[in-house]
Order: sequence, then C-alpha cells, then structure tokens
Amino acid sequence: MKVSQLIGERTKERPADCTAPSHTLMMRGGYLCSVASGIWSQTSALRRVTRKIEDILRGEMEAIGGQEVQLPVVMPAALWQESGRYESIGAEMARFSDRNGTPMVLGMTHEEAAVHLVREYGRRAERYPFMIYQIQTKFRDEARPRAGLIRVREFTMKDAYSFHTTQADLEDYYSECHRAYERIFAKVGIPEVVSVLSDSGMMGGAVSHEFMLLTDIGEDSIAVCADCGFHANTEVLRRDDGICPVCGKQSITVKRGIEVGNIFQLGTKYTRAMHMTYRAQNGEERHPLMGCYGIGVGRLAAAVCEVRHDDRGLVWPMRIAPWQVHLCAVRADDAAVHSTADALYKQLSSCGIEVLYDDRDVRAGVMFAEADLMGVPLRVVISPRNLENGMAELCFRDSGEVRMVRTEALCTQISLLIRSQSSES
Repeated sequence: MKVSQLIGERTKERPADCTAPSHTLMMRGGYLCSVASGIWSQTSALRRVTRKIEDILRGEMEAIGGQEVQLPVVMPAALWQESGRYESIGAEMARFSDRNGTPMVLGMTHEEAAVHLVREYGRRAERYPFMIYQIQTKFRDEARPRAGLIRVREFTMKDAYSFHTTQADLEDYYSECHRAYERIFAKVGIPEVVSVLSDSGMMGGAVSHEFMLLTDIGEDSIAVCADCGFHANTEVLRRDDGICPVCGKQSITVKRGIEVGNIFQLGTKYTRAMHMTYRAQNGEERHPLMGCYGIGVGRLAAAVCEVRHDDRGLVWPMRIAPWQVHLCAVRADDAAVHSTADALYKQLSSCGIEVLYDDRDVRAGVMFAEADLMGVPLRVVISPRNLENGMAELCFRDSGEVRMVRTEALCTQISLLIRSQSSES
C-alpha cells in the first residue's frame, strides 16, 4: 500500500473529545472514524490489525476443538423470552418489530442462538463435549460509551460456547480455554494481562473470570494482593479490611483495569430454560452444562494501544501490526531515491512482506512524524545521502535503534527480523 493512496487522515492535533491514549492515537493516525456515539468505522489500516487478531483467535479456538459458526445479529424476541432474558435485560438491548409486527432484538450476546443451533444435535449423549464459536457483530446500547473502542455500542466479538455432560468435563475445558486465552494475549502483545475472579452478572452461572489489562484508564476496580498474586474484581471481594482471602495478609491494593476477555461456567442456566436435553445411558433426560468465552476484537486492539505507545505515537507488536515495514522515500523527487524505493517496495512485497510505502514528495520531518504516529514496527529510509554509499537506514519503532544496511541485503535482513519478532510471542 502506498501512503499517497491510503484512506484516512493523519493529524498533529489531538481531537477534543479523546479521553484515552488509544482513542487519541487511533484518531490521529487515521485508524478510526466516528459515526455516532459508540459507533465507529475502521479504515483499512485498523482493519488489517483486527483481521490479524481474528486470525489469532481462530487459530486458538480451532486448537481446542472449536467449530466456527455464524449466528444471526437479528433474532426473534421469542428466543430471548425462552431464556427469560428478554424481560430481565434493560434498555441496553435494542428491541424493535419487523414489518409483520413480530418483536425482534439485536444480539448483544448469543447464548440463546447458540443453544437454538445445537439443541437438536445435542440430543445424543455420545456427541458431547463440543464447542462452537463465531466472530460476529453485536450491539449493546451502552448508556455512556467512552474512550474510543474501549466502550462502544456496536462491536465485533469472538464468542464461544461449549457443551458438556458433567461438571468435571466443563471444568477441564474451562481450564483449557483459560490457557488458550493466555496464549492469545501473549500473541497480540499484552502478556501482562491477568485473570481475575468476577461477578457473572446477567450471564449467570457460578464461576467466571475476567482477563484484565491493568492500566489507569480502565473502568473496572481490581483487588490485587502484592504477596501471593491473588486478583479479583472488587465486585466479588466482599472484604473491606484489605485482608487477602488467599494468603490472609493485609496486602490488598485496588488498581484499575480494562476487561479484554471473559469466561463463564454457565451450568444449565440456558439449556434448562430452553429445554435442551440429552438422553443419558440410564435413559434419563438431562440438561447439558454450558461454558461461554468472549473476547472483544476492537477493544483488544485498543488495549494493546494503551500500553504499546509512546509520546510520538503507536508501537504495534509485529504479529498484529497493520504493516510490517514502513518504507520512506526521502526526496521522492530524486530519481535515484524514487527508483530504488520503487524497486525495494516490489522486492519486499514479492517476498510476502507487508509494506506501507510513503511515496509522497513531502518533508522528511512530516514523513517521519507520521510513521512514528502509525507505529509500524520497522522503518526503512531511502535518502540521497545514504544511497551514495549503497546503504539504507533500518529503524526499530519500539527501541529507536537505527542500523545501516546495504540496500541489496535489506530483504534478507527484514525477513529474519520479522520471523524473530513474530516468534517472540
């Protein structure tokens, strides 16, 4: 992709309504466009990031036996009336009637639709356990959307639903999915995410965990024990004396966090309400147990930005960066620079390297400032002075390191660096 053709404006000014670094930098970097409160359009730059996150999610869900499905965004209210949530959920669920007067809803989560999909399939005990997942649009009419993609109304989520015949099997799979989530967060570049006990809320079930990225802009309060490492959402920590319920020491502090994922042991809450049963070996009709597992794609991208940026802009990890290399042709009006940069762009691209090529005739300061803002991991600078010696600058966005590399060796060097940085997570 050439910057001269890239849709999305990059600006120096901080938009007035931005309340978080990720919000500010995504807006300034041309990644986002606001449509309405809590509703966003993604430019191709951000879509490249979220697509890579989705690929990581798919890989980890497939690795633990998940089957990808597609559940509808629009559902009949009758489905939610079966579970009892049509009446219990408030104004955050969008309700409307179709042209025939049939009550409908926009999906804010998909437990009901998941049960409906597998209700007949799950009649036979020998088919358990199984898990389905999707990456799908949802709508939740949040009262106070905030911080760009941190809290929105329309969003894309990976949600998964597992079905089991025993509590022990559910717990084993819950632990397996917990480990998969840890791998996901490491791969996208935020291994510091912690798992905390949480309140199941409207989802129901006896056991749930949230995965939290501890940061000051988070809206959840997390109790942290400095001695044993215990973490819990303060909603489920019923103590107010600072004593840790695990080690018994008075070492609890409260920190802020962004919820980047959650998992729930739902039990039979939905299968019982929606009359999903299977026949056990003794002939008895039983309700299967469910687990559900969610990760918001856009929020995860924003969370990475919250902790992977500096005062100049974003610093994308290699695995999810929109491009791997930002190629800058300084003095594009110089024939040697222009021809060398064009040839290198074609060579890198032919090697399968993702390149954003700044081919504009603009000042070097503007070019470098925008490159820093966009946060691509590697930058290659072609300039008249360096070309005199057959060299190019190879710059690392995270560390600021600069190496001089012969132009004919760039493709090999960059391929090795990409492989190395991608394998680190």
